[in-house]
Amino acid sequence: MSTPLQEPPGRRLPRLAGLRSVLPRNRKELLAVAISFGSTLGAAAIIDTAFNVILPVIPIGLTIAVALFLLTAGWLRRRELPPIPPVSAERRGFPPPVNPLIGREAEAGEVIDRARERGLVVVRGGAGIGTSALAVNAGWRLAPETDRQRYADLRGQDRHEPEDTLSVAERVLRTLGCPLGPIESVEGAAHQVFSALRDNGHVLLLDNVERWSQVAWLPRHVPGSWVIVAGELKADADDTVPPDVSVVQVGLLDGRDGEALLRSLIGDERIEADPFATARLTNLFLRRPAITVGIGRWLTENPQVTIATLVADLEQGPHDHTLQVLLAMQLRRVSPAARRLLALLAHAPLAELGVDGAAALADGSEDDVERAMEQLSEHGLVEKVRESRVRVVDAARAIVTPPEDWDAAWQRLVERFADRADFFAERLHREEARRWFGIEDKALLQILKTRQPPPWAAGPLWRIADALEVWFVLEQRHKERGEAARALAHAAKALGDADVRATAELRLCLITLALGAPRVAQEHLNSAAALQDGVGSWPAQLHLARAATLLATGDEFAAVESSLVQYGQSLPGGDAVGQATRWINMAVLQIRRGQVRGFEGREDEANRLYADALGTLVQALGIAEHAGDVHAQAHSRELLALVHWYLGRAYDAAANWEESVQLYERAGDTMGQARCQVHQAAVLPEQRHGEAARLLRSALPRLPTTGVSTALARLHLARTEPRNAQRHREKGLDALAPWDGIAEPLQVTEIRRRLRDLPSADLLGPGTPHDPA
Repeated sequence: MSTPLQEPPGRRLPRLAGLRSVLPRNRKELLAVAISFGSTLGAAAIIDTAFNVILPVIPIGLTIAVALFLLTAGWLRRRELPPIPPVSAERRGFPPPVNPLIGREAEAGEVIDRARERGLVVVRGGAGIGTSALAVNAGWRLAPETDRQRYADLRGQDRHEPEDTLSVAERVLRTLGCPLGPIESVEGAAHQVFSALRDNGHVLLLDNVERWSQVAWLPRHVPGSWVIVAGELKADADDTVPPDVSVVQVGLLDGRDGEALLRSLIGDERIEADPFATARLTNLFLRRPAITVGIGRWLTENPQVTIATLVADLEQGPHDHTLQVLLAMQLRRVSPAARRLLALLAHAPLAELGVDGAAALADGSEDDVERAMEQLSEHGLVEKVRESRVRVVDAARAIVTPPEDWDAAWQRLVERFADRADFFAERLHREEARRWFGIEDKALLQILKTRQPPPWAAGPLWRIADALEVWFVLEQRHKERGEAARALAHAAKALGDADVRATAELRLCLITLALGAPRVAQEHLNSAAALQDGVGSWPAQLHLARAATLLATGDEFAAVESSLVQYGQSLPGGDAVGQATRWINMAVLQIRRGQVRGFEGREDEANRLYADALGTLVQALGIAEHAGDVHAQAHSRELLALVHWYLGRAYDAAANWEESVQLYERAGDTMGQARCQVHQAAVLPEQRHGEAARLLRSALPRLPTTGVSTALARLHLARTEPRNAQRHREKGLDALAPWDGIAEPLQVTEIRRRLRDLPSADLLGPGTPHDPA
C-alpha cells in the first residue's frame, strides 16, 4: 500500500548486532538485540506483598515490581512525546450492500427481527452460499448511517488455520476503537465490547467466522446495539453454537431465485432465447450465488456465446469444481501481467496483500500492479478486502501453477516488509505508522513464522522481529510478543545464529516474567545463558533478567544484589536510562529486604531500609526525568508511593500513586495502571469497600490471568465482597499456580496462606452468590 510517509530511497538498515549489544542510546543501537529484552510494562508484576501491619481487615498487598526498563522504541524517550492513543481504531463501515437481494428477502427479515429481539444473531452458511451478502444487507437495514456501522472480516493471514480466539478479540476491540492492553482472557474483552456498544445504536458485524469458539466470548445482548456473526461456523463435538444463540441458516437458492439472479446480471434476452438450455443451467449450476455470479460475469463478457454452449462446456468438468472451470475461462481473458500476479499471490503464504506488497512480489510499479489487481477483481479471480488489498479466491488457487521465479519474488517481498517495518517502527508517534502496523502486523508475523527460512532471510527476519517487538509492546499484546519471539528462536536455530537465538530466549524470559510464569521464565533464561560464553561476558540485559528471575523465585537477596552490580558494571557510559534502571532495582531490593525484616518483627531495621530506598528512588526519579523516560518515572513514582505508605506518609503515597497512574496512561501501559489501582484499593479504609471493589474490578481485566498482582486483587476483592469470597479464593489460588512445586518468595507464600484462610463454600452455606467475573 502506498504510504503518506516518504521513505528514503534505497534505505537498508543493518542486521541485528547480536545479544552482546549494549543498551540502546539511539535508533541504530535500538535495532540491536538488546532493545527488545525488556518489558515496557515497567514491571514484571511478580514481587508483590500481602503483609499488613496497619489495616486489620484488608491486607495492604502493595506491588513492588522489578524494573525491566530496557526500552523498545526510541520515540518513547522524547520529552515532547504526545500522549499515545489507546489504539489505532479501524472504524470501518459495512461493504456495499447487494441490491436487490434476490432469494434472500425472508432470511434478511429474519436476521433483523432476531437481532432486535435477542441482540446477537448468527448467520450461518457454507462457502459461496451468500452468507456474507445476507448479513451485510441486514446490517445496512439495521444501521443505514455509516457512523453506526462496525465491520470486521475475521479471516486471517494464514489460509490453513483460522484466527484464534484472542486474535479475534484483538481485531474486534480494534474495530471498536477500544484500548487493547494485555488480552489474556476474553472476559475482559467482552466487558469492553459491552461498554463500547451499549446504548449507541451501533451494529457490529463480524464476517467470515470459521468456528463458534472464535466469537463465543461475545456478550449475548447489549442494550441499544446489535451484533451479527456471519460465516460457516463449522461445528464439532467441542465447538457448537449453544441453544441460547439465535441462528439463521442460509441454504441453497431455489431454481427460480437462481434464474432471477442470473437474469439481473445478463438481462432477459439471452435467458429467453433458449429456455431449455436456461432450465438445464438452472438445475445444474444456479443454486449457489457465487457460481451464479461467476456465470453471469462470464456471459456478460462473452456476449457471442450462447447459454447452451456454456452449459455444454460446464458439463464436461466435475460439477463440484464448477467455479474453478469458470475461473479458468476467465483467466484466459486477463493480461499476462495479471496472470503472473495471480500465480504469485496464490503461491504466497500470506492470504492477503496490499498494492505495496504485491508490487514487491511482482517487481513492478504500484500503478501497474494496481491495474493488474483491478483486472483480476473484475474477472472474479481475487476479491477486494479493506482498502487496496486483495485475497485470491480459493477456487482460483487450483487453476494456476507455481511461478518459476518464486524464490526471487519472495525475497523481494520479505525485504520490502522488513524495510517498511523499520521505517514505521521509528515513527510510532505518528498515526500513519500505527495504522500501517495495525494493518500489516499479522502479515509480518506470518513472514517471521517461515518454517524453513533461506540463508538470505536472516537480516530481514531479524529486523521484522525487532519491529514487531516494538509494536506489540506498545499495544501490550503479549501473546503476539510471545509468538514473535518463538518464531525468532525457530528461525535463528534453523539459520545457526546462536546470538539471535539467545535474544529470542531472553525476550521469552521477560515476557513470561511479566505474565507471572516464573518457572517458564527460568527455563528461557537458562537457554539464553547457555548460548553465551560465560557469566563474565554476559551483556547487561542478561544480568538484569537474572536478577528479576531470582526475585520471582525466592529471597536470595545476595545473589540478586550481585546480579545488579554486574548489570551496572556492564552498562555503557552515559546510559542514563540504564542507570535509572539500576537505581530502581536497587530500591526494589532494599524494599524487599525491609518487608522481610518487618515480617520478622524487626521494625526499626525495616524502616531504615525503607528510608534508604526512598533516597535511592529520589535519585532514580531525577535521572529518569532528565532522560525523559516516562516508564522509569512512572515506576519510580509507584515505588515511592509504596515507601511513603510504609513510612506512614499516606498523603505522599496517594499523590505519588496518582502521578504514577497518569504517567502509565501517558505511556500506554494499562498493566501499570492496573497495578496502581490494586495499590490504591488496598489502602482504602473499611468503610470505603465499595470504592475499593470498583477499583479492583476495573484493574482485573488488564492484569494477566496468572501472577501475584492478580492473586492480590482477588484477595482484596474477597475482603471487600465477603459473599463472593469463595470464588475469589479459587481464582486467587489459580493465579499463583505457576509457583506450585518450585521455590517462591516469602510474599507469595503469605498471599497463598491468606487466600487459603478465606472462608470456604461450606462455611458460607448454601445459596451463597458467586462472583460472575
